[in-house]
Amino acid sequence: MDVRNWISEHRFVSFVLVTYAFTWTFHAALFRLDMPQSWTFSTLVGIGAYGPVVGAAVVVWASGGDLRGWVMQAFRWRVSPVWWAVALLLPAGIIVGATGVFVLLGGDLVVTGLETLVAYPFLLLYVLVIGGGQEELGWRGFAQPHLQERYGAFTAALGVGLVWAGWHAPLFILPGATQGGFDAALYVGGILTESVILAWLYNNTGGSVLLAGLFHAGNNVAMNWYPVNNVLFVDGIRDEWVASTGQLAAFVVLALLVVAIVAAYGTRRLSRHPVPTPPLWGESPAPATAREHPPD
Repeated sequence: MDVRNWISEHRFVSFVLVTYAFTWTFHAALFRLDMPQSWTFSTLVGIGAYGPVVGAAVVVWASGGDLRGWVMQAFRWRVSPVWWAVALLLPAGIIVGATGVFVLLGGDLVVTGLETLVAYPFLLLYVLVIGGGQEELGWRGFAQPHLQERYGAFTAALGVGLVWAGWHAPLFILPGATQGGFDAALYVGGILTESVILAWLYNNTGGSVLLAGLFHAGNNVAMNWYPVNNVLFVDGIRDEWVASTGQLAAFVVLALLVVAIVAAYGTRRLSRHPVPTPPLWGESPAPATAREHPPD
């Protein structure tokens, strides 16, 4: 069997398989080595996080696509200032909203560490490149347009979100990984809602992976200033009520955002303008045998 032909005929499935295989190989090695939290641990996890980029690159190449055109989505900066504001400021708004919900649910408000916000721009750039933002070349820059042509933007975003959440699964059992302290159901819910918000941002910016990556990175970094962190431990003991309530509060805000987006833009495109769909980046058409059925 010609591997390139198979990949070209099953693009989304191939993307998922390569993405998972690449990342989970690093996770398996770390689990096997039982490596403690360290710079080496973080570096290996960071390299493994390039799985969605590697998966998309393999499929674009195998499909006869333009790799440069696909990568250039990450440099698409000429978009409306409104969307720049959304990408850069919405993560802070989510933290503020989640803090309000946390307090309404009975949590204590303790705000500290605001002086360290000077580090935010540097952390944002770091996470954009290696701490989560880079994933968007795969999730939004490849997977979203391949699914939304057939299923619509909202359903496609949920599909991408499920793959994205599943991709993180090993981190729940990997010692030292942040996800180990999260409620799995709320975590998946957060990923699904964030996936819809990212699809909305991607589709309304003409396919700007740059802005999607900045929002993704901003969400990750902003969590460092979530006031829930200040009351998470009492005398060195983790308060599980605070942990779960803080996570629930963040999910509630994300879910309300999704409801507002769907109400305003609808589910088909999550946008009032045409959205990115295949064929992209000069991909060669699938072989004649594959045209009898829609591509995976």
